[in-house]
Amino acid sequence: MSIPSFTLTQLAAGAPGPDTALTIGVLDGVHRGHQALLARLRAEARKRALSPGVVTLHPHPITVLRPDVPPSYLTSLEDRMELIRDAGADWVIPLTFTGEVSEVTAEELAVAFYEKLRMRLMVLGPDSAFGRGAPKDAPDRMRKLGAELGFEVIQVEPLMHDHERYSSTAVRKALAAGDMERVTALLGRHYRLAGPVVQGFERGRTIGFPTANISVSADRALPALGVYATYAHVAGRRLRGATNIGRRPTFDAGHVSIETHLLDFEGDVYGDRMELEIVHRIRPEAAFAGVEELTAQIASDVEETRRLLK
Repeated sequence: MSIPSFTLTQLAAGAPGPDTALTIGVLDGVHRGHQALLARLRAEARKRALSPGVVTLHPHPITVLRPDVPPSYLTSLEDRMELIRDAGADWVIPLTFTGEVSEVTAEELAVAFYEKLRMRLMVLGPDSAFGRGAPKDAPDRMRKLGAELGFEVIQVEPLMHDHERYSSTAVRKALAAGDMERVTALLGRHYRLAGPVVQGFERGRTIGFPTANISVSADRALPALGVYATYAHVAGRRLRGATNIGRRPTFDAGHVSIETHLLDFEGDVYGDRMELEIVHRIRPEAAFAGVEELTAQIASDVEETRRLLK
């Protein structure tokens, strides 16, 4: 079997020391289904004195196979890797997914894992499909290959939530509906957006509600447009915030911006990195007849944020 040499280099560069147990996948969002998979990976690895790790694909294969479909990530690659480690992996290797990698078969990948990462156990998710064409029978093919080479294969059962399987698709669906309680239940944490605080139009300042605007990557999945009760991590503090995610229809209906009025805070945070925990949707985005009506609504949003986050 052959595999592109640059792919072997990526794997070898991040290879851990002892024999390993691993799983492969995108794992975008690292939701509770992923967390259960990683907990099982760690437990099975410990039984066999193996080092548990993950090969995560980035960018998402759909961006290569379907370039007409814009990517929509629940986490940045850096955050994903950190969350994967927090959930039980000793190591994480990002495997750059390219057109060339898309032609590598599941068997060729497994051989590379066996030889370069000393894989002795492969733990697969309930819908695991990887390798050229993402074959649905990949787990069976891995069991056959494992019997030949000398590695075990375990496939975990699906984890369900409210009659629905935990999945990144379910998280995106809940996000699109602005259902942050469901998003939190699926992720096991509040959904987060982060980026540098950038200069905005400063209209909020003129009406008594200054905002900190953050710039997030264009490929990040956003909640439905509207106003949200949030926690903002900035300037070494965790502050309550009323966050508007929208196009400012009262003024200019421009591009989507993320603007947060920080409660009980005065200071300059331009250039700082701010991370938002999005807790609850207060209302959908709306256009107002004028500044007075808008100001009154913002004051109401702030009070609702205080009530929700007290």
